[in-house]
Amino acid sequence: MKRTFVAVLAVGGLLAACNAQQPPAGAVVATPAAAPAVAAPQATSAKLAEVTQVLETRFKGAPVKGLRASVFPDIYEAMVGDDLIYFDDKLTHFIVGNLIEAASMTNKTEERTAELNAIDLKLLPLADAIKEVRGKGERVMYVFTDVDCPFCTRLEQTLQDVDNVTVYNFMYPIDSLHPAARGKQKAIWCAKDRLASWKDAVLRKKFDAAAKGECANPVDATVALGQKLGVRATPSFFLADGRMVAGAIPKDQLEARLVAAQSKVAAK
Repeated sequence: MKRTFVAVLAVGGLLAACNAQQPPAGAVVATPAAAPAVAAPQATSAKLAEVTQVLETRFKGAPVKGLRASVFPDIYEAMVGDDLIYFDDKLTHFIVGNLIEAASMTNKTEERTAELNAIDLKLLPLADAIKEVRGKGERVMYVFTDVDCPFCTRLEQTLQDVDNVTVYNFMYPIDSLHPAARGKQKAIWCAKDRLASWKDAVLRKKFDAAAKGECANPVDATVALGQKLGVRATPSFFLADGRMVAGAIPKDQLEARLVAAQSKVAAK
């Protein structure tokens, strides 16, 4: 996997894995455990312009976005390439890692990264997904999933107990990890009942080895789209606010994120 920031910094790359739900080691703790949440301070536009110039000079060619003051005094944060970094205004040092708000144990790096990487949901071709409506289907998930990924199976198992949600499953095989998945997912798409075939394969590991994926199908196009959108692991899914969530998160967390996403959309 080639990442812009890795190429610029010549540091170790992200380990591509079937599941991206576990936060990397080396988390940075923002405050003592008993402290309340701290809002990020503000920086003047002139200072931000100055820091932007420092960033662009240091990381030539890498896209920079989301620059702002961090919760730490005299420290800034910005996304450079694919990574959110924390640094002083002269860029004498910087940190690549997770910032945890101790009071709530919220991963603020993950939260900010999702905010900056939120997509326009109009980019998703819904006709290229296998749709499932559970209950009223008022909440929505757009899932990039791999039939041979065990964590995709775990997410699908969790969804069996989630109500009032519409799920769009985009067939997203990761060839390097599951070389047979692309053929299987094409065959699932070509099945007479796509949803039933998908459920059998991902939940019960029942798949007709003789099934062929010779009909017109969107699997190759979905892989290209997912790569363009920054999907690097399965399962990864987008919610109603366009933010991406990676991993087979537990039901309580999934419910909370579905509610939060719908509330943000309703508030607009």
